Amino acid sequence: MTLGNEPVTNAEVVPVDIAQEIDLTDHASPIVPRQWGPVTLIHVGIVDEHEMFALGLRTCLAGSALVKMSPVIDEDVDVAIVSPRMAEEHHFACPLVVCGDAPQRLAPGNEVMAVLGRASLTAEQLLASIHAAAAGLRVVNSEHLPTPRLAARGLEVLQMLAAGADTKEIAGQLGYSDRTIKSVIRDVQLRLGAKNRVQAVAEGIRQGLI
Repeated sequence: MTLGNEPVTNAEVVPVDIAQEIDLTDHASPIVPRQWGPVTLIHVGIVDEHEMFALGLRTCLAGSALVKMSPVIDEDVDVAIVSPRMAEEHHFACPLVVCGDAPQRLAPGNEVMAVLGRASLTAEQLLASIHAAAAGLRVVNSEHLPTPRLAARGLEVLQMLAAGADTKEIAGQLGYSDRTIKSVIRDVQLRLGAKNRVQAVAEGIRQGLI
């Protein structure tokens, strides 16, 4: 073998030691990752008198890597999602995102950063409002009428589920048998691709049906 005009002999070949494995268990990694800045989690609490609707909201937010749900509203919560009634009757130290109609009055000290109508609420709107509220920005929401995938009766039943009504309560209010309401609920779940009522409410929120 030659390199240019000079031959390379075997004596000039430099042996290379076989790399040894390095145990990084007790040693710092020699590779320093590039720092892009810390990712800040937004601690979110939900307070709503309708438990089913609150569960739907939690399900919507469960897939976000930047939101951490808090079981209680304490000093660590950055944003609280509340119903109009809760905003009117209880004081919160953190910014509020109201799901429902605009509150008629606010408890002293409350600061509402967004009002999201339940009839047009989507997961994207909810997440955007949470991030804006955490940054101290107010959200102006325009009402957009969704294109429903459910018949009128299915929509009515879904909205009653979100309000916390059970099968007997829905049947009594609408004048149908329990069996008929159960059939409607199954149809709603099938059309929304949901496995249970909580998932149906969550999907209804995502699609702006509730």
